[in-house]
Amino acid sequence: MSLELEAEYFLPFFSRPLLFLRPLHYHAVLSSPGQGIFGAGAHSDYGMLTLLITDDQPGLQIHMPQHGWLDVPPRPGCFIVNLGDMLERWTNGRYRSTLHRERYSLAAFLDPNFDARVECLPQCCSADRPARYPPTTAGQHILDKYAATHAGFTAKPVPAEG
Repeated sequence: MSLELEAEYFLPFFSRPLLFLRPLHYHAVLSSPGQGIFGAGAHSDYGMLTLLITDDQPGLQIHMPQHGWLDVPPRPGCFIVNLGDMLERWTNGRYRSTLHRERYSLAAFLDPNFDARVECLPQCCSADRPARYPPTTAGQHILDKYAATHAGFTAKPVPAEG
């Protein structure tokens, strides 16, 4: 509603959504690609929305540019909604992707149909504020993010047992 769109505007983009549920555990170890250690520190999520269920354990922090890292207090039975890079792209930065870090989570990633067109919404750009991103599809956006994330990764051969 804050985007001045009909309540059902995004429904056609989610007739065959990409939905992933992942248990995550990030170690408190710094990445060292040369040693084959790839951690997940502060990051934003690639897609549109991420839903995190909470329990009574702390561990999630979000970054607010004016305040630094803030703890998100756990609230059992509640969900935390992180905005992702795709929503930031769709809104031309009007809604910002949530920079966050956590140790343990059960995350549900909700993204539009693979072939859904993702381009700046007309009300989010103007002559003074042109679109910051070219049009793409939801699937291509996710694939591009994965490719950029893993660009420096080279797998080491696993020795055969014997």
